[in-house]
Amino acid sequence: MRTLKVALHQMNYTTGDFRGNFERTKASILAQRQADLHVLPECAVANYAAGDYLLEADYQQAIVHWTEQYRLLSEEAGTTIAVGTPLRGKVQGRKMGNGLVVFERGRAVLSQFKTHLPNYDVFDDVRWFEARGEQTGADAEMGVLRFQAAGGPVTLGFCICEDIWFDDVTHDLRQMGAEVIVSLNASPYAIAKGNFRRRLFAQRIQETGLPLVYVNQVGGNDELVWEGCSAIMDPAGAIHEMAIGGEGSATVTLADEGQGFRLTETQAPVQLTDPQERYLIVGLGLRDYIEKNGFQDVVFGLSGGADSTLVAALAADVFGPAKVNAVMMPSPYTSSGSNTRAAEFAAGVGAGFSAISLPITVEYEAGLAKFRNAFGRDMGSLADENLQAQIRGNTLSAISNDHGRRAILGTSNKSEILMGYGTLYGDMRGAFNPLKDLYKAIDVFPILEMRLAQAQNPDPLFASIWEGAFGKPLEAYDAKAQAALRAVIDVEPSAELKHNQRDTDSLPPYPRLDAVLWEMEDAKERQTDAEIAEKLGEPLEFVQDIRRRVRRAEFKRFQSPPGPKVHRKSPTTKDRRFPLTARFTG
Repeated sequence: MRTLKVALHQMNYTTGDFRGNFERTKASILAQRQADLHVLPECAVANYAAGDYLLEADYQQAIVHWTEQYRLLSEEAGTTIAVGTPLRGKVQGRKMGNGLVVFERGRAVLSQFKTHLPNYDVFDDVRWFEARGEQTGADAEMGVLRFQAAGGPVTLGFCICEDIWFDDVTHDLRQMGAEVIVSLNASPYAIAKGNFRRRLFAQRIQETGLPLVYVNQVGGNDELVWEGCSAIMDPAGAIHEMAIGGEGSATVTLADEGQGFRLTETQAPVQLTDPQERYLIVGLGLRDYIEKNGFQDVVFGLSGGADSTLVAALAADVFGPAKVNAVMMPSPYTSSGSNTRAAEFAAGVGAGFSAISLPITVEYEAGLAKFRNAFGRDMGSLADENLQAQIRGNTLSAISNDHGRRAILGTSNKSEILMGYGTLYGDMRGAFNPLKDLYKAIDVFPILEMRLAQAQNPDPLFASIWEGAFGKPLEAYDAKAQAALRAVIDVEPSAELKHNQRDTDSLPPYPRLDAVLWEMEDAKERQTDAEIAEKLGEPLEFVQDIRRRVRRAEFKRFQSPPGPKVHRKSPTTKDRRFPLTARFTG
């Protein structure tokens, strides 16, 4: 009987930290010494999220140097390592090729370029890489590797990420004699992508009759988050999948008893609820942006509303209350209920996080007086409201600057950002906005409900997955924090920038608004306004007005802080590439 022990290394890399990335991967490899083959993610050496660094000569030289370190490691450890790394290109000069190298005991036994380069959504591979088809000679070829495993040789076929989404590469590998397909990946998260990916893998396996090894990156880089979920699937339908969100490694055995390689042990995919999964993903994006950029802790405005409360809950769960700093900045229009909710929630999460009150009434009234003295009249309503938000933004900036390494977190949700319902340099100010791709009705309120339920009646699976991903448990809520969160969920949304203000004064009710926005932004097919109106049973004028407001707010989104991609299309500069200056109204 032939057996093949494959180590899946689900790693969290930081762009440019070549030594740190290598050392953490080396430790992971040495911890799985029993494996015959170690598989790393796509672009493990460079980090797939390196962007235009991939075009810089000094970065390319560093890639070559650190790729060599993996060869030396394979020799030192007496093992075989498949590492994703850019390879020197042959045609277009500045570009390298997205590739992989297999090092066996100090020898490069296979080198291969990626065949299909994605150039859609957040992907821009054509900008940075050459494809296999652009190469000449041996570099243009795709090969298989005759690998000596226990009980006899096994032929391995390798591909890189996008290649597995097409049937030609796996078909060719099968024709060349491959018995196992190994795919190196850096496939970022998007809602529902996990199940879609598993169905696609099952289709490739059915077509080839071969097991598939899938290794994916994990963690956040800027606006992208990788969920991991590295796995092996076999033709019998068995699967061994690593947990979502956690960095780590696992050695999984494939055995051939005469009918091809099959898994000897299985581990079912983790099935979280949608709110649990989205909370985990934005948490990963938040943690890695803050920690990889060297911030020590975070600060944000806490109003007692849904968005800022979700940011507070998330920050406490990710970093622990000791690193969470909230500022309550009441104005003459802030209700006592808002202040109470904010204060009681802050005090009752874990050991409680820092929440100070810095009222803005004095600065606000001074601003009104200054305007009145200069122009002989009161400010207009919009300027009046924006002044309050900008004073709050200035307050947070002063606190951040005084500390030095304290990051401001944004608290604007996707519904508001798309509609331009926010103040530049005010409530849209921040280093990072974890809610940037979370709709108010679709995401924010269901996530708050989930977090309250977790505090009252914990789901052990979610608690375990969270601790595995973050190395710390979810924070406990005392009775007052639970009651405050319940009140936050139940209160009607309001910016509280004037007397008796409600969000519905400026926006449609969020469930109705989000239904239209989702069809515009995240539905699989592009639809006209008329098609959306018919589908949802809404007046065409209603849909058209929302579209116009979305288009007018492009300049605000462009200047807003980064945030993690969650949905199919996020309001980030990676996903949205509309001009800021345009007169198209549709």
